[in-house]
Amino acid sequence: MFVRTLKRICHSMLIALALGSGVVSAQAWPQKPIKIIVPYTVGGASDITARLMADRFSAKFGQPVTIDNRAGASGTIGTEMVAKATPDGYTLLFVASSHVVNKALFPTLGYDPIKNFSPITHTANVQLVMVVPASLPVNSVAEVIALAKAKPGSLSYASSGSGSNPQFFAEMFKQAAGIDILHVPYKGSTAAHADLLAGRTQIMFDALASVGPHVKSGKLKLLAVAGPVRSGLLPDVPTLAEAGLRGFGATSWGALLAPAGTPKAVIDRLYQESVASLNSPDIKERLGAMGAEVVASTPEQLAELMVREEARYSKMVRDLRITPD
Repeated sequence: MFVRTLKRICHSMLIALALGSGVVSAQAWPQKPIKIIVPYTVGGASDITARLMADRFSAKFGQPVTIDNRAGASGTIGTEMVAKATPDGYTLLFVASSHVVNKALFPTLGYDPIKNFSPITHTANVQLVMVVPASLPVNSVAEVIALAKAKPGSLSYASSGSGSNPQFFAEMFKQAAGIDILHVPYKGSTAAHADLLAGRTQIMFDALASVGPHVKSGKLKLLAVAGPVRSGLLPDVPTLAEAGLRGFGATSWGALLAPAGTPKAVIDRLYQESVASLNSPDIKERLGAMGAEVVASTPEQLAELMVREEARYSKMVRDLRITPD
């Protein structure tokens, strides 16, 4: 009897110690620098948002939080690094909505866009805009369509890579307008801008944050927004639906993820600080200025969004016959 009682007491003490060490571990995180991998080039909406959040995290966590841009292969290079990273909260991933389409594009992908990641928060929805070079003799979506129909195959659109949001939006436009335009993929938005500005490509869908400076300088003409409603920042710019493509309406979104298996206590802390950062007046204002609307969802809401969006984008891959170049 005494032995059994002693065993129960020891067992209870071991459980208490385990639980206590878990609490201490959660409270102690982070103990070293944190890295957020952005699998796209510098200067895009995802990169800008990640940097704003990283600055706030550094101040709150008392540890350096750095951005590591690992662009290439439609974002799969940097993303796979995080999928295979130790799930301890020190390596995170910031993605755009194109993240969930890569499984449909690349059958031999080395990770699962949903199963290999722990959701933290859906950061914001980003309005993409349609721009053309100042040298192109058009001033409306209707004129672009007319030019493309008059010279089939003579116009091209730039994208930040095969399977990227700029490609999806342009392919949707191409199908809705019934025109023949060529796809020219680049390794990121910034890389695509040089040829677009020079008129070597003629159309691009991109985040306002990326192309805004070129629009302001007069080097690019902003013809429409791709979302279902007009942007509050651009009240005089029509949507593509208003420009004649009835039913057209889509936005990009951003998300912060961690490797699958990251402790819940760490995910919860990251979620809490993400929401506080995103809803801070200065970050909310800066994101709003680039056409992004803060969402700051729960991890569970982000998980549901990713499943829905994977199904939707995978269907688009099939319907639009999109393949990696």
